[in-house]
Amino acid sequence: MSEGGPLALAQRLVASLTALMVVSQFFFAGAGAFGATSFDAHRTIGSLAVLVALVGLVLALLTRRHRGHSAALVGLLVLQSLLGDFGGDEPWVGAVHGLNAIAVMGAAGTLAQANWAPVRAARAA
Repeated sequence: MSEGGPLALAQRLVASLTALMVVSQFFFAGAGAFGATSFDAHRTIGSLAVLVALVGLVLALLTRRHRGHSAALVGLLVLQSLLGDFGGDEPWVGAVHGLNAIAVMGAAGTLAQANWAPVRAARAA
């Protein structure tokens, strides 16, 4: 599983962690919305996801793999954070926060998938 070396492996793991964090965001948003817990975990994981995605972008720049995709994910996550911050004061902005979450999920999932494609191809060969 060393396709691309240690930096590529780190990039795959960070992309996978980011996607997992995004999936967990849906769970914690639902838990907060239905009163099972506060939105604190949702906010915390959202902030951490931005940082993890930034690490992923640095790795993408170093490996020269998936740079645009990684940058787009960081941009969507930063936008998501801003929409969440302003959504409490402006309900329509909060509604866009929910829509943008779908774009974040798509970008995170396809980035993780693209990072693991060389490993899948090597195993298939």
